[in-house]
Amino acid sequence: MTSINNKTVWITGASSGIGEALSYELNKKGCKLILSSRKTEALERVKNSCQYPDAVKILPLDIIQYNLMPSKAKEAIAAFGTVDILINNAGISQRSYIIDTDFDVYKKLVDINYLGTVALTKAILPYFIEQQQGHFATVTSLMGKFGSTHTFWVLRV
Repeated sequence: MTSINNKTVWITGASSGIGEALSYELNKKGCKLILSSRKTEALERVKNSCQYPDAVKILPLDIIQYNLMPSKAKEAIAAFGTVDILINNAGISQRSYIIDTDFDVYKKLVDINYLGTVALTKAILPYFIEQQQGHFATVTSLMGKFGSTHTFWVLRV
């Protein structure tokens, strides 16, 4: 890929933060966008704040619902007839002392920040292979590299 201009980009976690900022910048570059998150109202706000809102489609998505990923991938492809880039940005964060954090919290973090991303990636991969092109980008946290006295998973896997 020599240019991102005019590509169709699917952004998860697009309702705030990095995903929201990416939405505005990619829309300015002429990209068609598929915006996903659990927060439909926030996605509508992001869409309406884009320079070219007609080039933006909303696809509600809860990344933890693994079984829905194949149908969500089909919906994304149908939105503009193609997906060129999937930006895996959806995720949750956690801040607490490790000693005070229930094990179920770690399980939820892994289910959403890792397994949800893998499930979505696997769902669209056959399409990328079939069209002989497609790109993945994954937003992640630096806390995977640095130790902390707190459980501090910020943003995404």
